[in-house]
Amino acid sequence: MSKIYFFRHAQASYLADNYDKLSEKGEAQSVELGKYLLAKKMRFDKIFVGPLERQKHTHQLIANVYAQNNTPLPQPIFIQELKEHSGTEAVKLAYPQLLKNEQVRKWQQDIEANPTMMRRNTLLIFQYFMDEWAVGNIHVEGVESWREFRLAVKKGLNTILQNTGKGETVGVFTSGGTIASITAEALHITDETRVAALNFSIRNTSFSSFLFSKNKFNLLSFNELPHLVDDMITFV
Repeated sequence: MSKIYFFRHAQASYLADNYDKLSEKGEAQSVELGKYLLAKKMRFDKIFVGPLERQKHTHQLIANVYAQNNTPLPQPIFIQELKEHSGTEAVKLAYPQLLKNEQVRKWQQDIEANPTMMRRNTLLIFQYFMDEWAVGNIHVEGVESWREFRLAVKKGLNTILQNTGKGETVGVFTSGGTIASITAEALHITDETRVAALNFSIRNTSFSSFLFSKNKFNLLSFNELPHLVDDMITFV
């Protein structure tokens, strides 16, 4: 029986011009995860990493911790399908359409009246968008759809499983939406709003583990975060 750990990337740069970059806190979270895994004597037979900068940087900081302690990790195998969904890009393009909704307009007006509500209300708007986008109520031209994203994740997961040997321990560095989609595959969840909502529960640098044997892929643990406490715990 093999064990596969899916790690969410560390905190990125929310509301910055370039979201796909770890924040200072995200860098610190990655180092703490590396220290924890090393202390637990976690060894990996294979490492798979997504193509996004925040995914690669999280892995690299952990690899640095291992290397500094003379315990190098395997060379990473990069998989394009481990990227995140396109919701962040899609919501910007769909914003004029979203403002036709009374509640969305109210959230936007609150931001304009009180800029300190920016973080809270933009997340509420994003959650509303994701619910509608995941079930196909909103279509954004030129952006990968939620359905296309889900199919790509299945392809990426199959690649990992096909390359996981008997009794191996595998590490995968990816994003929250991807982990939510993979968890849905293991639990046979078909309600897309539930899958999209699961994304918002997954914390930065948390890990979810799965058992794989004889073509059976089962969830073992979800969203674990033993290496962080207090204000080091983030969701975005």
